[in-house]
Amino acid sequence: MSTLLVQFMFNVWLWWTQFTYFSFMQVTSYIGELALSPVLTPGTTRAVLSWGASPKDLDTYVTVPGSDASRTPCLVSYKSKKCGSGSTQVSLDLDSTNHNAQGGSPETTTFGTLVPARYIYRVNQYKGTTSDTLLASGAMVTFYSEDFQQKFNIGVDGYVEGINWFVFYIDGTDMSVRG
Repeated sequence: MSTLLVQFMFNVWLWWTQFTYFSFMQVTSYIGELALSPVLTPGTTRAVLSWGASPKDLDTYVTVPGSDASRTPCLVSYKSKKCGSGSTQVSLDLDSTNHNAQGGSPETTTFGTLVPARYIYRVNQYKGTTSDTLLASGAMVTFYSEDFQQKFNIGVDGYVEGINWFVFYIDGTDMSVRG
């Protein structure tokens, strides 16, 4: 892990602690955070999940189709961070587990070249019991591709069922992303 420190006017400091996470700190108070995505290689996409101080842990789950219809789908999560191999690999790059009063680092998932099938992206409230805390989390997923960026907000996009937010699916046939 590398750290990048940049000083702005007015004594604002920018700390880079992960490849997609920036935290703004000032000597006397916390200012906020900013998620960025590095330049994507051709054919890859990325999803970045961020949320507020509560709950402490949200988890990304991606149902990844088999490379052909006869193969069983694979599930990317904190338990199994990669599915597939080579250029079609989907990986959970960062699993954030320790949010506090200022929030925390986002979870990032990188998608390799998509096969012509449906990928399902959802968020689960770790150890949740009802949807109340999940809906109040302020969770947002930003999807990045070579051509566009799309934001999904909990309570607005996709749907919540219990402690799961079904955020979007990607159609690998035409590369469309739908909430």
